[in-house]
Amino acid sequence: MIRGMTLFKCTECGNRFIAPDIEWCATVLAAPQKCPKCGSMRTRPSRLVGGSDFMYKGIWSDQKKTKE
Repeated sequence: MIRGMTLFKCTECGNRFIAPDIEWCATVLAAPQKCPKCGSMRTRPSRLVGGSDFMYKGIWSDQKKTKE
């Protein structure tokens, strides 16, 4: 489900960009969106408490496995 637009941060290049906030697998997490600057999918909403990448590491590894 699309919940609107949100500010994302790329963990590869540090770019911040606005993209659709789409729920990830019926959870409160937002699905990572492709960075327009470097093309990386290692992105997360910049509004995360504490700026932690902890919750998204599993999502990024799942995406990498399905890509290979």
